[in-house]
Amino acid sequence: MFTRLILASSALAISATALAAQSLGDGTYIHGFIGYSQLQDSDFTGTIGGATQSVDTEFDAGFGLGLAIGKEIPQWSNDIIGTRIELELSYSESDVDGVNFTGNGPGPEGNISGDVTQTSLFANLLFDFKQAGALTPFAGFGLGATYSDLDFSYGPGVALDDSDTTLAAQLIAGVAYDINASTAFTVDARYARAFDVSSQRLAPNGALTGNVEDDLDTFSINFGIRHNF
Repeated sequence: MFTRLILASSALAISATALAAQSLGDGTYIHGFIGYSQLQDSDFTGTIGGATQSVDTEFDAGFGLGLAIGKEIPQWSNDIIGTRIELELSYSESDVDGVNFTGNGPGPEGNISGDVTQTSLFANLLFDFKQAGALTPFAGFGLGATYSDLDFSYGPGVALDDSDTTLAAQLIAGVAYDINASTAFTVDARYARAFDVSSQRLAPNGALTGNVEDDLDTFSINFGIRHNF
């Protein structure tokens, strides 16, 4: 619920800013996208039962979506490369597909259920490689914060059930196709990392058995529409 509230309130704030930019007509753009998201395998490691153990976790393919507002910076641009800055809010969700707890040996755990959701706020710096035609490749990176909500269980009901807000970064590469003078269709690939995400590990009765931590890496392919005001 907390994640949905962050997503909804931030989306409203970005939308309101975009409407204000439209009335100003200063070249600001809004970019919405949706696509495939794959949370990479994670080794949540910590002290459990007095020893260092790992909760090795695999994830199903999930989905992601995002909304950004940005602007080209004329002082940082020329006829070959255009430079943009933007503020991006994004959300992704991935179901847990498999768990191997090292304290139980090499075999996989049973009774897997739950997911991991992430809500991120990034400040992105992007570079457009200008072409003569309608296609414009672009690449860049972003820095920000990610709110990760872990809610999954395995075995007899052992759970990683916690949330954490941490530093995050992403790399972006894609291409835009101009539909008309103000609107472009975009396809991009992103690799994002939320650093040092920690979670409590709980016994079936809810008792704390340890704390584990790992970076969470996400690869995504996204399709979107970018509209310039």
